[in-house]
Amino acid sequence: MLRKLYATVSGSCSPDNPDSPQHQEVLLPGSLYGMIIKERMEEILNNIRNNIAADVRNGVAVDFNDSQLLTVHCRSIGFICVTERYFTKVLSKVNFDIGAKLLNFVATGNLISPTGLDLQQATGFTLIAEKLNWQRYISHFRCIHRGAFFSELKTTTVRKLLPEAWGKHLPALPLSKSPRFQVLYVPYILPMVPRVVS
Repeated sequence: MLRKLYATVSGSCSPDNPDSPQHQEVLLPGSLYGMIIKERMEEILNNIRNNIAADVRNGVAVDFNDSQLLTVHCRSIGFICVTERYFTKVLSKVNFDIGAKLLNFVATGNLISPTGLDLQQATGFTLIAEKLNWQRYISHFRCIHRGAFFSELKTTTVRKLLPEAWGKHLPALPLSKSPRFQVLYVPYILPMVPRVVS
């Protein structure tokens, strides 16, 4: 990458074209949901760690072995339950709601993330499936949407479907005024994994 950068700056190499399929990534919904859940779990663990660190700084007695014996009667059978008082108090200060962030993402298509999840965009993850006819409706579930990043891309080059993409992507002609090739349809008979010829 460093050689490519030096070659581009010196003028011996042309810059990469963002329309080229080799510079695009197909992000599946399950992978994106997994990244959102993982980030939320990291936030929860960091909040627990920060609460304990704040208690240590403020001189609060931090004792993880501070347990309380409770006798709980379940119908005529009694058993003993041990609860950690300090750790339970720390956990009660943390919001464990993982689903709210995921629900907001699915409902709005907007990513609310402190790290950005190393994505090029934070909005425009949803695509409205128009039901003008059945073929157009079902084609929304077999397409690759280029995303909001490509619709807001400021470039002076001609936006075109490059030769290496033919046969793999079919350009869409959107009804709106957005740039063409915003949605690329995957042909139904296209094998995603090439066969090994022996």
